Amino acid sequence: MTPGVQTMADTEFGTHEWWQEYKQTVNQDDEMSVRGHDRFDENFLIQIEDDEFLIEMNRGNVVDVVPKPGTNDEWSFGVQGSKQAWEEFVQEIPPAHNNEIIASNYRTKVRGDDNHLELHGNNRKIFQNLRPFQRALDLMREANN
Repeated sequence: MTPGVQTMADTEFGTHEWWQEYKQTVNQDDEMSVRGHDRFDENFLIQIEDDEFLIEMNRGNVVDVVPKPGTNDEWSFGVQGSKQAWEEFVQEIPPAHNNEIIASNYRTKVRGDDNHLELHGNNRKIFQNLRPFQRALDLMREANN
């Protein structure tokens, strides 16, 4: 590593700098521009413990990451979880059931397990946009590593 050059490993998950790296990762991802992902316009909410971040999407690109969204901000669905669950999710090789949003959601809602992620919001919108939404979430892992 070049002295003085910061990498994502040096940046704490969920900080402003981390979200900027995430935005760049999504916007440069070739897969987000294929298979209809470029029509992904649904804003979604990421909740890490009590911290909320609105991910504003336009045509498969992250337009902005808004910390602490207000009552005038809009989103269709989101993912919430403990900091531990999110930190596991963004690991290069995450543990079983925290490696994919549907499996993690199942562990929370059906099995009642702790430290997994949980989907919330408009279920129809989630499943209408599942592939690009999942890709956007998977890119959190790429941005982190």
